[in-house]
Formats: sequence, structure tokens, C-alpha cells
Amino acid sequence: MRWFTEADVGVAQDDELLGLIRDSGCQQILIGLESPHRENLNGMELKSNWKMRQQDFYKEAVAKIQSYGITVNGCFIFGLDGDTPEVFDDVADFVHDAALYEVQITFMTAFPGTPLYARLKNEGRIIRDLAWERCTLFDVNFHPKNMSVAELENGFLKLTKHLYSSGKTRERRAKFKRMLKTSPNFDRHVRAEKLLAA
Repeated sequence: MRWFTEADVGVAQDDELLGLIRDSGCQQILIGLESPHRENLNGMELKSNWKMRQQDFYKEAVAKIQSYGITVNGCFIFGLDGDTPEVFDDVADFVHDAALYEVQITFMTAFPGTPLYARLKNEGRIIRDLAWERCTLFDVNFHPKNMSVAELENGFLKLTKHLYSSGKTRERRAKFKRMLKTSPNFDRHVRAEKLLAA
């Protein structure tokens, strides 16, 4: 059976678990990386800065997970307070350098009733109060800190066209397949499966 799951980069630290996940049919793990910038992750979690402390490990974790034949879908959020117009190129570079198989991009979204919404409303940054129709993850419902709404939307659209173009998608797939051909972690499990089937 082929299946998909969500986890964090911590899964890359457990070789036995990765082998078991892969052998059980897991095809992909979705991981919320959120930002290629460590400082943007500061304060993202209400009670912990775990993601910020893991950021230096992101590329290594992606490589480790994918070396088992499990693709990684890395998720990024745009509009974080530390984001500037340069963040779009930075994410494109990170996706390329980390050899992510899949990538998902969304806008930071302030949902009514959340601490984020309360903070942004207090700062006068909510575009329209209680506009649930803009809480789609693909519509901007607040004023970003270091760029205009138009810069955020236009940068996002340009990056979307870049990341999801047929050429870039083929490039990511081909890179993953080339890596698997030399991966000792993938080959080890393939050999184990062949021995069990014999």
C-alpha cells in the first residue's frame, strides 16, 4: 500500500524509523519548513522555538529522508514579519539546493480568533475585519511588515510560475532519481526486500 504522511525534520534522525516507513510503502512526507531564514522562525511557535533551532539542519534532513526513497514536500509560508521581497528568490534557491522533490507555498494567514489575528489587528495590519473569505492560504488578509501587499502577491505569483513550471518540476524529479541510484539507504532496503521475497 502506498501512503503519504506529515512529520517534522526530526524524523531524519531515526534511520530505523525511516527504513520502516519506506518499507511500509510511504511515498512522501510533507514537512512544514516555513522559511529558509532562521530568524523568520523565531517566535513562530507559541511555546517553543524548535523549528528555529532545527533550521540549520533542514537541507541535511531533506537529503537523509529522500535517500530512503521517500520524497519530501517542503512547505513554505510567505508574509512572515522578517520577509522582504528577496524571500522569493531565497526560497527558489533553497528548493534547488535542497533538491526538494515537491514544494508547497502559501501565504501566512491570520485566522480570526487566533493570537496572530489579535496581534495584527492590534497593530492595524488586518485588511478587513473578520473576512473569512480571505482565509484560504492563497489570499492575503493582512499588511506585511517589510513589503506591500502588491509586492507579496506579485512575488508569490512569480515564484509559483517558476516552481511549478514543467521544466523545474522535471528537473526536481530527475535529480531525485539520480540521487536514488547511488543512495546506500535506498539500495539497502531494496536488497532486503529482494531477500525477503526469495
